[in-house]
Amino acid sequence: MFNKMDVGGGLADFWAYIREPRPHRWAAWGVALALTWTVFTGVEKYLIPYEKPKEQIIYFENWGADRSAADIRADWIARAKATTLHNAKKRAEYQRFADSLGIEYDSAEADRVTRETLGAEAAAEAKKKPVPVHVRSTLAERAARQPAGKPQP
Repeated sequence: MFNKMDVGGGLADFWAYIREPRPHRWAAWGVALALTWTVFTGVEKYLIPYEKPKEQIIYFENWGADRSAADIRADWIARAKATTLHNAKKRAEYQRFADSLGIEYDSAEADRVTRETLGAEAAAEAKKKPVPVHVRSTLAERAARQPAGKPQP
């Protein structure tokens, strides 16, 4: 059906059909355009509501003018350590994911930097798998764990 598609011929046929004099063609065009405009306006106004953004006051940390260079450096180091810890945790997640897929993922250099920055204990803590969130069991799971002779409460 679509092997020999003639777009030009289709447009020519459409234009010839449009140009034929019909008694109510302008009224039909008007109704079609008005109906289309009404539908699109209704969808835009009622199905996709838009709220103007409310004015917000965004606070930021303001430091005193008497702040010393040592305080500034200490803040930089604290933020860098927090970022390194976050990156180490994400890298450990990616390592576990790569291991589950059987993909080789080498993070030795990044792990070395993490150990130098945070210390061996914090680096090891970041690589540990997080404790899974306890999910409540369903009634079927609880019933399956009950011994066969014991009545359910």
